Amino acid sequence: MTTPTVPVKMVKVEVDGVAVEVDARDNLIEAARRANKHIPYFCYHPRLSIAAKCRLCLVETADMPGRLQAGCQVRVKEGMKILTNTPAVKENQRGVMEFHLINHPVDCSICDQAGECKLQDYYMDYDHQPSRQRTYKLQKPKREEFGPMVVYDAERCIMCTRCVRFMDEVAQEPQLAVVNRGDHSMISTFPGQPLDSNYSGNTVDVCPVGALLNTDFKFKSRVWFVNKSPTVCNGCSNGCNTYVESRANVLYRLLPRRNEEVNEVWMCDEGRLTYHATNEARVEWARKGRADAREEIGPALAIDEAKRLLAPFAGKPGVAIWISAQCTVEEAQGALTLGAQLGATKYLIGGKAAGKGDEFLVRADKNPNRRGVELLAQAAGVKLESGDAEGALNGVSALIAARTDGLANHLSSLERLEVIVALAQNEDAVSRLAQVVLPINSLYEQAGTLINYYGRLQRSWPATQAPRGDALPGWSWTGKLGAALGGPAAIETVQELFAQAAAKVPALAGIEFEKISEEGQVLPGLLPTEFPKRAPHPAPVAAV
Repeated sequence: MTTPTVPVKMVKVEVDGVAVEVDARDNLIEAARRANKHIPYFCYHPRLSIAAKCRLCLVETADMPGRLQAGCQVRVKEGMKILTNTPAVKENQRGVMEFHLINHPVDCSICDQAGECKLQDYYMDYDHQPSRQRTYKLQKPKREEFGPMVVYDAERCIMCTRCVRFMDEVAQEPQLAVVNRGDHSMISTFPGQPLDSNYSGNTVDVCPVGALLNTDFKFKSRVWFVNKSPTVCNGCSNGCNTYVESRANVLYRLLPRRNEEVNEVWMCDEGRLTYHATNEARVEWARKGRADAREEIGPALAIDEAKRLLAPFAGKPGVAIWISAQCTVEEAQGALTLGAQLGATKYLIGGKAAGKGDEFLVRADKNPNRRGVELLAQAAGVKLESGDAEGALNGVSALIAARTDGLANHLSSLERLEVIVALAQNEDAVSRLAQVVLPINSLYEQAGTLINYYGRLQRSWPATQAPRGDALPGWSWTGKLGAALGGPAAIETVQELFAQAAAKVPALAGIEFEKISEEGQVLPGLLPTEFPKRAPHPAPVAAV
């Protein structure tokens, strides 16, 4: 039985003379936003409770002339006239900004928040006057480590309490509080209890100034130097929507991207660090040979060497395909196609080891596309065996690994194999054992699709502009190898390979790669009946 939806009540208001129809639940800030007017604010956040502390959002309404009202706290009503640019409103904004800046250090040149700081922006828009402060500024603690990811600068803090409310209301781990009174107030952790929540990085995101900084990004780059691309976090099967910021071929940080049915506007700290695997310990050049005898030989010669090693095994028992659940849909499709061409007798699904999950955004399965690999294998009539099982490589003579995640757990079995061709992103024990290693792009360096734990198809865009050595998407390598072994010409674009997968998987039928939106889409019939307690998700009726 489904809960009946209640129709949204709309009311008509005017914002600076502009008539607009708004949701009756809107406050004045949101009503103005619908009329393309901006009411400045610090403490307000649409996902958090109302604090009404900063007083910057005070505006006038026609029914109460001369009396300023908090735009975050007052709801609209039918016929209300909102005034955002009267002399009284402007004077209040200048006064509030002056008070916020009385003790604020003018250290924008060394602050990581520069370029995305509301205090900077609002000073230029609503204040823009020299300080009248003629005494020493109040000094507070600086560079206080709240936890492994967050550092606090109390002198920059404007006491908006967004961070406190986020930890109380969203993370539901009350690890922050306001201590002291008056101009000595500041944010603090409880004695002996660091800010070690897996969602602590979101406090940095909601901080409107440079008081809370991410230690992983601190002093790495100015925000105006980086490019921002939409992608999907590969830290777990939830597939949180994110932005990745990069310059050349170096990634600098991941930030949450809004998707109400996946991660709302948040992400976990584990996911924020997944970009490190793109920057560190990469396999960059195609090579042959094991361990110290390895030799970088370039893409064409590496394909020829892999062909020479694999050709004797084609069509014979003992050929296995290892597919990591970290692969995109297209990479998995390429691996399955190559396996069919070689007559592989065993298909194994591997990936990162399971970890801890919670009732919010973190899933125990640390792989973003297990559901996608399983759907593709089912459509191809292939039985996927667990790569975690003991003796998973028994009876295998030649192995092609589409990503090496989890494969290092079978080192003793790998050492006895006659042939190992590894499509590897990072150096590990498997890449050192393989006779041929073909470098592949990380998820954040390529276009591709993933299917999360509840069956949502999502798309990723390449973030980096500069190539990294010989690295290519995994599907490109399997296509080249298949062509070298006598198969059809290699597919050149990710769109073609997705179309090939969509033609075989009923759930993907009729979907075009280029028409997949940034929000993704739920595949029909895949939604589970139960979800984690607080996890964002689409309504189960969507599966019907």
